[in-house]
Amino acid sequence: MRHAFIMDPLEGVKPHKDTTYFLMLAACERGHEVFFVDPVTLSLQHSEVHAAVVKVKVSRDQQQPFVVESKGSYALATMDAVWIRQDPPFNRSYFYVTLLLDQLPDRVQIINRPVTVRNWNEKLAALRYPMFTPATLVSRSVQEISEFLEEQERITVKPVDGHGGKGIIFLNSGGNRLSEQLDSATHGGRHWVVAQQYLPAAREGDKRILLLDGEPLGAILRLHAEGVELNNLDQGGSAEPAALDQRDHQICEAMRHDLVAHGVRFAGIDVIGGMLIEVNITSPTGLQEMSRFDKVDYHHRVIASFES
Repeated sequence: MRHAFIMDPLEGVKPHKDTTYFLMLAACERGHEVFFVDPVTLSLQHSEVHAAVVKVKVSRDQQQPFVVESKGSYALATMDAVWIRQDPPFNRSYFYVTLLLDQLPDRVQIINRPVTVRNWNEKLAALRYPMFTPATLVSRSVQEISEFLEEQERITVKPVDGHGGKGIIFLNSGGNRLSEQLDSATHGGRHWVVAQQYLPAAREGDKRILLLDGEPLGAILRLHAEGVELNNLDQGGSAEPAALDQRDHQICEAMRHDLVAHGVRFAGIDVIGGMLIEVNITSPTGLQEMSRFDKVDYHHRVIASFES
């Protein structure tokens, strides 16, 4: 098979933890051809998607994880699988990448389906399953959010288009400078934010569950660094082994049909205290840590699912 990975530049990859690198490595080890695609090189030539493509050999040597074998311009329809693995934010450029990839023929497996990547905001998609989510308000009105805070007493506020824990704040009812903080968070009422009931269980970490074709592969627990409230690994957090409990399985089962029906082959969901917080389908991470903890080659399992 020929796997094309649309992703950020190779020189920025951190092979000790990067999930995209890990998937590319498995594809190479299983005898497939692996190609790097910089999203800025995508073009549409009438109805055919083209890109500048770099064929790479992927190695376990973290000092030299990629060896370039050849370069050229290809029609992406010549690929068997195209992976959308560009990191958020999901901005206008990312939006147009999904529109271009919509033009690929059905015979090409795209991970994940571009229209779903486009339509499923990672914060808002969780609200498709309201029975599993904490009390939530999506608004850009400082007044509405202030009233919600009074009801909940403590809330988490995050940008609707945020990523990696950036821009998240925690507010207490009766706290200082609330209007000023909410005005800043909403950019003067111009940007929507997600205000959510604070879950005390966040102090014990949040669980990242990875799903393949709607079925849970496994999980890791992300813990915050000393003196930091956010559990995100990008904010200095650390990962620990985690097992799925009954509630996790209920959440995964509730989502399974939707994920399959909407072409979400590989997803990551975030769960805190048994409550669904986010549905990550752009470039979910955590696969390396999970594989190390469970001593299972999950990256091979993911690639093998496309071989049939």
